[in-house]
Amino acid sequence: MSVFTRNRYLLLFCAAFAAAQAVFAADPSARTRTRMTFDPKTSRTVLFGGATPLDAGTAIAYDLSDTWEWVGDHWVQRFPAHTPPGRSAYAMVYDTTRFRTVMFGGKSGATNLNDTWTYDGTDWTEITPTTSPTARALAGAAYDSSRDRIVLFGGDVFAADGKTLTGTYDTWEFDGTSWTQVASSGPTVINPILVYDPSRREMLMLGMDASEKTLMYSYDPTSFTWKQIIPPTLPGCVNEAGIVFQSTDDTVILFGGTCGSSGTSGETWQWDGANWSKMTTVNDPDRLSGQAMTYDDLRQQVMMYGGTLAFGLPRGATLTLKDGAWNELHDPLSPSSRSLFVFATDPTTNTVYLFGGQNETDVITDFWQYQNGRWTQSGLNLTNGPSYCSTPTAAFDTDRKRLVVVCADDSTYEWDPGSSAWTAENPTTKPTQRRFSSMVYDPTLKKTVLFGGYDDVNFLDQTWLWDGTNWSQQKNHTPTGRELASMWYDPLMKKTVIYGGIGQKSSLDRIERYSDMWSFDGTGWTQMQSVTATPGQRYGAQVTVDPNSGAVLLFGGMRLNVNGQLTTQVYANDMWKWDGGTQTWTNLQPPTLPTGRENGGLTFDPTQNQFVLFGGYNGLFLSDLWTYDMTKNAWTHFIEDIQTGGGPTPPRRRAVGGQ
Repeated sequence: MSVFTRNRYLLLFCAAFAAAQAVFAADPSARTRTRMTFDPKTSRTVLFGGATPLDAGTAIAYDLSDTWEWVGDHWVQRFPAHTPPGRSAYAMVYDTTRFRTVMFGGKSGATNLNDTWTYDGTDWTEITPTTSPTARALAGAAYDSSRDRIVLFGGDVFAADGKTLTGTYDTWEFDGTSWTQVASSGPTVINPILVYDPSRREMLMLGMDASEKTLMYSYDPTSFTWKQIIPPTLPGCVNEAGIVFQSTDDTVILFGGTCGSSGTSGETWQWDGANWSKMTTVNDPDRLSGQAMTYDDLRQQVMMYGGTLAFGLPRGATLTLKDGAWNELHDPLSPSSRSLFVFATDPTTNTVYLFGGQNETDVITDFWQYQNGRWTQSGLNLTNGPSYCSTPTAAFDTDRKRLVVVCADDSTYEWDPGSSAWTAENPTTKPTQRRFSSMVYDPTLKKTVLFGGYDDVNFLDQTWLWDGTNWSQQKNHTPTGRELASMWYDPLMKKTVIYGGIGQKSSLDRIERYSDMWSFDGTGWTQMQSVTATPGQRYGAQVTVDPNSGAVLLFGGMRLNVNGQLTTQVYANDMWKWDGGTQTWTNLQPPTLPTGRENGGLTFDPTQNQFVLFGGYNGLFLSDLWTYDMTKNAWTHFIEDIQTGGGPTPPRRRAVGGQ
């Protein structure tokens, strides 16, 4: 199963190469070769695009085209009227004379770019000068505020294979309207990074030679030449490092870089105009390269986002450096991007619970509640609860009024909303370790039903029942072993039902995506033969029950598309309704649909009498929030309301239909 869920969970990713659609989210997904600028006019940090990991599920990676602003304590996704094509490894600087961000070039898929765009805090505008630098990626650029010029040097041209590079070593200047090539050749500096030091009126360049030795130069704007600087000390590795000017003490700060001979650097360096010194900092970030960096003059801190960790994993973290300390920042008012999490409704308190999940690099262990369109963590402590819970599955026991959570390591926990307390259960018998199982509470049996999963060797066909004290295994007439099946208690059939999933009959058989359905009556499983055509072979779909009608809603998942001899996996965004009374599936086809995904959360929100969809994975780990109105057959997307300008003034989100 090396190309499917297993590898996606292990996150063995590589560089990105294809264009991506827009994703509406609460924070940016993990990315590398992205760029940021600080806009003093709005007091916000602007981030655009970047490259995602390779998605093992579809064998596609993405060069992104999303625009984000950091407003001081959280990210806000912007949706300007015009958007540049998705890209990574581009040059982006802030023009303090015209109060706008300027972006040039980069790569989009296998295409090298040489377009120029500006962003004024509201919209992107393409500039079409008569002459432009040739198409390239990984060029170095910085804005010379004393001369009102953007200086751009070098870069690489990517071949069609996305790997072979041809270096360029020319110098260009941009006056806000036109590009001028001021030197057709220059020093042989690979992957240059530029920074302007306004206190010394000096444009600096760092890069490496063919042996990865660090090189440093200063730009002479009168002769348009680069003069090598050889200080007593140089950072050991600067390839795709981040560099900024820090106005609080008139120094240049450099972090990270990746070199084959020395690995990826997690060091922070400081330039005082005469020499480089390695800084002694606390809470040092992991080794990183290809990250975005800028300096926030208002808050007097270095901002850093994304980048590629050592061993090739892109990261989706926001970090700051201030007073010698690196700190990772989190939005305090909404959950971060994730998939494979618990998303369950407690109808006794009208609360939707979100617990745990997985992002690009970490197992997440946090606990949220959603009510009346708001996320909170108030009162949701994890004392006696899971401190580490990989791929959790859960169900809400409506008779005992408990949220039952099972982790991959075979541990069982219960959350009691009445006492706001966790209990770590210790049954004598319990399911073996597994990931990607399915679970639901069956009020007819008055037991929680757990089925399937994957134990890192086999797809499991085991059925386990939890009565609040002990687990017992039911072994009769089990479906074929599988993981990530859709599972629900059907109030019209009064039985637990599973649909789909991915698995194999034995370790010698090929992997299959299923489209079959089975029902469970407490004594055994029965394959449902009279069902109309199902939504097809898929796994990881989002599913929930409408408590008003008893109908079941299913959204997306990883669907197998078959076109003649060609089969492809896609992140589906189709939506279906199952009627257990008539045994029929209906494609609802709402006019607006969220982006396709798997392993997200879909449940009913009693406080608004709507369904709510959150997060999941579609090549990106998502944090977007959508609501669905069954009576109108309409999805509504909630995005950040930034009209209040700046801090998190509740309500922070507004509904946007038709996105």
